[in-house]
Amino acid sequence: MDIEVVQRLYDAVAERDLPAAAGCFAADAVWHLPGDSPISGDHVGWSAIRDQFLSRLGPLSGGSFRAELLDVAVGERYVVAVQHASGDHQGRRLDITGCQLITIVDGLISEVRGHYSDQAALDAFWAEPTTAWCDHNLSS
Repeated sequence: MDIEVVQRLYDAVAERDLPAAAGCFAADAVWHLPGDSPISGDHVGWSAIRDQFLSRLGPLSGGSFRAELLDVAVGERYVVAVQHASGDHQGRRLDITGCQLITIVDGLISEVRGHYSDQAALDAFWAEPTTAWCDHNLSS
């Protein structure tokens, strides 16, 4: 059952189906995304996971983001989802491996902790374009 909820989540993300993704999470779930980007941080509760993280993946990546589930390992306390994350948008390219350390309670995801092969590349891909160049040229 633990593998199934993880697979359903990855399928929902691939289809950009937020209602289906909602059915994978406990009401008080927490998603910890490390780094320094517009989507990083501790997203507490489904509405925060949806609004501060999942719903931003498409717009920030120009619809190019993909998280391919490569493998799932089930232990006594955790499920580990191994993924290949990719995207290509506005000259930024993402091609990394990630592991999501997942806690499942009563068939629902209660906590996710992301770990990535190249955190700097992840942050750079999700960075919002700066307007410093435009601001500078407008003030000249």
